[in-house]
Amino acid sequence: MKADSLKNIFKRKGFTYVFLSFGLVTLLSFFIRVYRLPDFLGFYFDQGRDALVIWDLLRNGKLFLIGPTIGSTMGVGDVPRGPWYYLFVAPFYWLGKGNPLYPSVFLIFTTVFACFLLSLVSLFFGGFYVAILSLVLSCFSFEFILSSRWLSNPTPLYLISVLFLFFLFQIVRGRLYALFLGSLLSGFAFHFGSSADAFYLPILILTTFVFARKLFTWRNILISFVLYSISFFPQVIFDIRHDGVIRKGLVQFIKSDRLYNFSFETFVYKRIFYYPEIFFGKIWPQSEKAVWVFLFVFAFLIWFFRKRLFSDKYFVVGTFSLLVPLLGMLIFRGENGVIYDYYFNGFFFVFIFVFSFVFSRIISFRLGRFLFFGFIFVFLVYNFYLFSIYFRGEYRRYNPVSLSDEIKAVDWVYEDAGEEKFNVDFYVPPVVPYSYEYLFKWRGMEFFGKIPSVEMVDLLYTISEPDNLHPERLEIWRIRQDKIGRVEEKIEIGSLLVERRSRITGE
Repeated sequence: MKADSLKNIFKRKGFTYVFLSFGLVTLLSFFIRVYRLPDFLGFYFDQGRDALVIWDLLRNGKLFLIGPTIGSTMGVGDVPRGPWYYLFVAPFYWLGKGNPLYPSVFLIFTTVFACFLLSLVSLFFGGFYVAILSLVLSCFSFEFILSSRWLSNPTPLYLISVLFLFFLFQIVRGRLYALFLGSLLSGFAFHFGSSADAFYLPILILTTFVFARKLFTWRNILISFVLYSISFFPQVIFDIRHDGVIRKGLVQFIKSDRLYNFSFETFVYKRIFYYPEIFFGKIWPQSEKAVWVFLFVFAFLIWFFRKRLFSDKYFVVGTFSLLVPLLGMLIFRGENGVIYDYYFNGFFFVFIFVFSFVFSRIISFRLGRFLFFGFIFVFLVYNFYLFSIYFRGEYRRYNPVSLSDEIKAVDWVYEDAGEEKFNVDFYVPPVVPYSYEYLFKWRGMEFFGKIPSVEMVDLLYTISEPDNLHPERLEIWRIRQDKIGRVEEKIEIGSLLVERRSRITGE
């Protein structure tokens, strides 16, 4: 299927069956993603912090102009994003009456919908085999399924990235609306992402300049800039109302050496050799040797089919859109010199498109179809094997504490306390226990009609999570708690330790 027949492709014979088949595959993918979700969902520092802000909005009408801080992800400190992620998930906290499962299912749906759209974009601009491979890889990659369960602001970038890629392809075809919508989307992507999403704008500009220069007029540039800037208006208002606090933080950050790092060690060892693990590991996870095999096969296919590939402008745009952030992030400092894979959430599906575009060229070989579908079969068998292990208990390695554990612990405290007033204290490595602050507030007000007392009382409950990195810190905390209250009863819920204590007189 050719991209120039985009207007008529829906009318083609057999398209309805293809459309329905892709839909059924994505429904299966959705089921796998939500299966036993409470047991697998992590609800930690970021999730509790975000939920508390949204709770204040829904319960107390407390409006806000800023969202989650960029924080350690970019090394910026307390420079905030816009409020768009909070507003994006707030309706689902409202529907669930505060239950984090509702926004989590919604975010999972956005990732599955992104898989479906990716298959259509691949079908329109790559062909049938590109679409099949893109659909299978995005829907059933073990790593993508784990990532889709993350209740956090980078998760919507899967959907944003596919829409952005579609707009880029439409810009290549000379569609002015795509330039404007792509500009708007680039601005909003910055507030959902982590780091690499900052490259959306330069990708958009360069694509327009190279492939659709007739759109590159001063009028269009001005309109695009205004559309890109819309998403930053709440931060501008906040900055004006708070004596330029955001500007001061950004200026300090730009003047420091925390943004980019030009060390050779970072450039080579901590970036170039990490990229294959980040991207090809999404296709064949938990196997370093397989990652490098896929890399070399991928590179060979690009070289072998170089004339056909690089004569296709959609492949060129997809490849270019992937290379720009990869090159830019080579010297990006990250968090204490480290970058994490979720920094590239906004480009993983772009990679899937490019990989599928290249790998599907093997169809031209005599045994091409056998190799193509053989690869899909092996991919599915391996990733479903990883699912089976994960569902049988391996998930504890990824999420040692799940939302269901936390809710059981909180409910046990409320039920054990009955009508008595009580205090609570938590040990949560290595950050503030926002998750329990929210869960006690939500469960208490929705189901038990009270919340922990702010005044010191005799009845004290403590909840502690394991700390494998710094067990000595947990031990110090427990020694301090033993001096405050005597343990009367304790239970273990998963890896959580919940204790009822009687406060020692005089403490």
